[in-house]
Amino acid sequence: MHQKYEHVKDIKARIDLLLLQLSEGRYTSLDTYINNLALLKVAYRELEPLTSDPDFLFWLQQKDPTFLLEIALTGRVLMALQNFFRLASSENE
Repeated sequence: MHQKYEHVKDIKARIDLLLLQLSEGRYTSLDTYINNLALLKVAYRELEPLTSDPDFLFWLQQKDPTFLLEIALTGRVLMALQNFFRLASSENE
């Protein structure tokens, strides 16, 4: 479990860096922003096989519930961003 935990922490660190860039970066191109958003989605998907393991989730809930909550909240932020871009692109068509 500890090895999975370290792997999840590494992925989450990359996700946090991308979120920081997306929220505080000074983008001059929408394409660059969307590319970083796509990288964020790829990184978050790397968590899916690990977070779909009920034994690992139970272990993580016991060991680091705050970290587990951060992962869930990050997913919500990503869903909100995806929904915004879906809506914005459909209105421009």
